[in-house]
Amino acid sequence: MPDQPDLLWDLPTRLFHWGLVAGIATCWITGSLLDNAMQIHLLAGYFTLSLLLFRLLWGIAGSQTSRFNHFLRGPAAIAAYARTLFHRNSVGQQAGHNPIGGWSVVLLLTASLTVAITGLFSNDAIDTHGPLAGWVGDDMSDRLTDWHQLSFDILAVFIGLHLFAILFYRLYKKTDLVRPMITGKLANCEDCNAKPASLLLAGILYAVCLGIVYAVARSAG
Repeated sequence: MPDQPDLLWDLPTRLFHWGLVAGIATCWITGSLLDNAMQIHLLAGYFTLSLLLFRLLWGIAGSQTSRFNHFLRGPAAIAAYARTLFHRNSVGQQAGHNPIGGWSVVLLLTASLTVAITGLFSNDAIDTHGPLAGWVGDDMSDRLTDWHQLSFDILAVFIGLHLFAILFYRLYKKTDLVRPMITGKLANCEDCNAKPASLLLAGILYAVCLGIVYAVARSAG
């Protein structure tokens, strides 16, 4: 009888992941490719920021594989994994991020937060300003706009490396990293959670994050 897949990623983590993909893609399209779409850009930025704040909280209170203390490892673990990186059979059915992947998550979250936070103070040099731009004055707002654009360029590099890693694991190590983030399941997974964290807790935490972002957005008035 084939082994049944075990729960690897809980529903809130999966919704966060794909919501972040949608939010960042919308921000990029409305900020770089479309004219007269800055209001949509702002809304997408607020949505993205609310997701990022939620992920920080879920990294503390979420299911085991979603917690930072589960996938952040020290230099020894990183070095040990790096020595096996190009071994085709080095992946195994482990629960969650490997030592290198864990820190790549931190880099992606940090870069995304930097883009979102600097966006609150930025302007488009025409008639759209972030809700906190008035708090810092025109000169600082212009400077933070430059940082907003630069941090997005850095984030784009990290996203490119992330996509390359997915392809590397799929084509070279024959490991599909995408399907578990859709279904939440991974067959023969060691230490996967039998019981995910509370969906009610996830809903409450996201409502709090959404409230914080809404208050920030309203502060422009």
